[in-house]
Amino acid sequence: MASLRVALLLAIGLALVGCNAQPKRVDEAGRVLLESTNLKGLVKVVRQESDRVEGGLLRVRTELDNKKKENLWVDIQVVWKDAKGFKIYETNWAPLMLPARHVTSHEIVSLRADVADYEYRVRGGAKSVRP
Repeated sequence: MASLRVALLLAIGLALVGCNAQPKRVDEAGRVLLESTNLKGLVKVVRQESDRVEGGLLRVRTELDNKKKENLWVDIQVVWKDAKGFKIYETNWAPLMLPARHVTSHEIVSLRADVADYEYRVRGGAKSVRP
């Protein structure tokens, strides 16, 4: 009986160790982070490209596929980084509606020419603000 209690307490303790108040971050496609694990099965990054536009600004184009049978609201944030990978600045979270079973294109351009890299973040659920 005592060994059963110890085993039960150990199992509960191990389960609690895995709990975390922060959302899980899933690296979907190198520079893309899905801020919650429930998005992993619902949203797929089909393609992402970056290039330089007039003035040396960095442009990022992303195609997101909504796998759900319903429209899905997500929030997008981009962290712009320097050549060493340090954050220069980040955008505010911006809502984006992904139509049901449809690929949606999203484009964003940096505000500064000294940006060398980026991190593209996607979150959804209750945090998403619908316009």
